Amino acid sequence: MPSGMRLRTMTLVACIAAAAATATTTRPAFATETPPANVAAARRHFEKARAYYGQGEYREAISELEAAHALDPTAKDLIFNLGVVHERLADIDEALKWFRLYTTMNLTPQERDRADAYIRRLEGAKKELEAKQAAQQQQALAQQQAQAGGSNAQPPPPAPPPERPAHGRIDGFTITAASVSVAALAFGSVMGVKALRDNPSGTPVTGPGQKYPTYTALVNQHDTAQAEAMVSDIGFGAAALFAGVTAYLYFGRTRDPSPPPATGSTSVSVAPLTGGGAVFVQRSF
Repeated sequence: MPSGMRLRTMTLVACIAAAAATATTTRPAFATETPPANVAAARRHFEKARAYYGQGEYREAISELEAAHALDPTAKDLIFNLGVVHERLADIDEALKWFRLYTTMNLTPQERDRADAYIRRLEGAKKELEAKQAAQQQQALAQQQAQAGGSNAQPPPPAPPPERPAHGRIDGFTITAASVSVAALAFGSVMGVKALRDNPSGTPVTGPGQKYPTYTALVNQHDTAQAEAMVSDIGFGAAALFAGVTAYLYFGRTRDPSPPPATGSTSVSVAPLTGGGAVFVQRSF
């Protein structure tokens, strides 16, 4: 097909008479400025739309026609066909939208007359449908009033939805976990500072009158600092672990409607020991 020619889309003109309906198709016409790649892709969508339409699958035909229209928005026959298929589905508002868009394009007198006829017919059908729906609503309202026997009693208001339980429980477990996390953090910090202080810095010198009289003393001091650093890391890890436990105990559980009064107490203490330290947690009930 020459690149300067446009594909002709199926007209899908519905000629409804009695119980029969027919649709005529022509090759889709696309604007000359449409890139050839878009023309080829649009034709593929058009062929699929024609097949769907012939099988009565109008929703699928609309999808393919919209894809073709996206590739060439200036193809007026595509726009007209979209209006025709929407009319087949009784989508009056959608059909009017496409037909009105069609009338804004460069049309021949015959094409404009045909579009105006579609629009007049659909607008009339829309008014008739709206009038029918309004009459049905009035009839339903009248029936409701008749069933109520003319009573002015208002229906009871709907029951409010149940309140969702609030999260954020603070009890002995939450307090204990938080206390352990804080104590472990403090313990890790203390041991970290101690490790930095005890670690031999610079270039240590051993010998009589020096800070480290023997090489063995220097090695022992270095090992002590390493052990303190390891204990500090354990303290920080425990702090992070119990912080996660605290978050779960607080946010992962619902708040008690009436929490019992706290009768116990929790005490946490930190004690440095030779080559390490200890954390003491005491809970009374």
